[in-house]
Amino acid sequence: MSYQVLAQKYRPQTFEDVIGQETVTRTLKNSVLQDRSANAHIFSGPRGVGKTSVARLLSKALNCEKSPKDSPCNQCTSCKEITRGNNIDVLEIDGASNNGVDEIRTLRENVKFSPSKSRFKIYIIDEVHMLSQGAFNALLKTLEEPPAHVRFIFATTEPHKVISTIMSRCQRFEFRRIPPRMIFDRVMDIAKTEKIALDEKAALLIARAADGSMRDGLVILDQAISFSGEKITAGDVIELLGIVHKDEMFDLAEAVITGDAATVARTLDEMISLGKDPVFIANSLIAHYRDIMVIKTTGAPTRDMMFSEDELGRISSQIEKLSMEEVLYILQNLSQCITLMKGAMFARAPLEIALIRLTRRGNMLSLPAVLEKLDNISKDGFPAGDKPTRQSSPASIDNGGTKKETSDLPEVQSSASVHAETSAEEVSSDGNDENTSEILTVEQAGAHWKAILNYVKSKKMSLFTFLNVAKPVEADNRKFIVGFGQDHVFNKEAVEAGDNRKLIEEAVEKVTGHPLRVEFSVLDFLGDGKEEKESAAQRKTKSKEEMKPIVERAMDVFGGHVVRDFMEDVT
Repeated sequence: MSYQVLAQKYRPQTFEDVIGQETVTRTLKNSVLQDRSANAHIFSGPRGVGKTSVARLLSKALNCEKSPKDSPCNQCTSCKEITRGNNIDVLEIDGASNNGVDEIRTLRENVKFSPSKSRFKIYIIDEVHMLSQGAFNALLKTLEEPPAHVRFIFATTEPHKVISTIMSRCQRFEFRRIPPRMIFDRVMDIAKTEKIALDEKAALLIARAADGSMRDGLVILDQAISFSGEKITAGDVIELLGIVHKDEMFDLAEAVITGDAATVARTLDEMISLGKDPVFIANSLIAHYRDIMVIKTTGAPTRDMMFSEDELGRISSQIEKLSMEEVLYILQNLSQCITLMKGAMFARAPLEIALIRLTRRGNMLSLPAVLEKLDNISKDGFPAGDKPTRQSSPASIDNGGTKKETSDLPEVQSSASVHAETSAEEVSSDGNDENTSEILTVEQAGAHWKAILNYVKSKKMSLFTFLNVAKPVEADNRKFIVGFGQDHVFNKEAVEAGDNRKLIEEAVEKVTGHPLRVEFSVLDFLGDGKEEKESAAQRKTKSKEEMKPIVERAMDVFGGHVVRDFMEDVT
């Protein structure tokens, strides 16, 4: 007798033998016992999870001479013939090669005839999604009202390609990926039955490589037996499949986490020198950091994961060293790296660049940190906490008769705060406590505008820059309208963004003593003044001169350089 591969030799012969599909098998067993089997079933799910095997089991259970019974007896003539595949009443059709209208018309004519010797005539159509549109349409009426002696069982890995009118006429059963633990146990049991010394680490590698498919796992085991004989080690499986050793993956991931660029470069070079594909290495790294992300989120491995005790300890150690933001940053960069590698002639270069960059992730500022530094740049172009310490002649600030000594550089910040507080005190001392309902005129608003700008500057320098070109145009006891010229639409949009409006309203209330709603408007008449009558060349020169110290200091802070003069584009 010729050799029988393990995937066929150990194909499930009863519903109890099916692994990982308890919901499906329980429903089908009960339908047979209660004589409630549907006219048509559709089994969908990934490859190698038992769709065709369960279709044969259902055929045997329906036609078993001892039926109704929850599982086929496998002893009667009908069961044996179906197992061998030569039962004339159970027809298995390949939907990929019999996908035309003519084949379905022939099937539709044949279903009229009663089964030769079985209870039901059963049609099993594998890869049914491969049928053409015309073939599906030809099948519709037969599916809706088939003869009582006919049953249809469809199997597909792509249910979304099956038209909805077919799906609505079938009972659908969704087959799931088989967890690695179940594949591991099954592979170990079969190896024991076959008297093969299979190392547990080797079985773990086979279970992972199977990717949820029991058939794939048995095919790999069969191949490993041919490669290694009666003793299979983890090294044999790694060499056979060309996969990356888990220890090497842990070492590479650890070097990225600790920022050891030299170890990253050496480890990656060793792996590629041994024949590992750079794209495969990148995908393996993504899978590794994906495990870290999921375990860090859930607190424990999920059903699709399986680790040895040593591996679980190492991955737990790496989880503690990374924040969730770092894990997501690493995954994002590796995913982009995969895209770049597909179009590169030298595929290892994008991977090396990505990994070296990831080792230096600690030098990169987050977006909130960048925004904070930009907001803290003062008028002279110095970020907060980075101002020169030189002393100059003290300046006196008259605040209600009180003298305060300050240095030149901090004066910008201090004078803004003092001016805002002084203005607020003046408004309060003018008797506003007794006349809070008095209408605030636009002239009063204009008198307070400088103090409002100083208050905003003391809180948020970037907002002051945008607001400085505006003017108060209308004010009453409910609202305060700020106008922008036609050339400053961008400034208007900027001050309206985020919490900027709230900060401006806070400044207005502090200075004027009125809790007013601030509104912004673009007005044509703004810009008729002396400042707006300057030539374009004068405005351009002035803007560049004003921005130059801030831009230069920003370049020093962030380590940048000028690529293009943005003022040329703006003006």
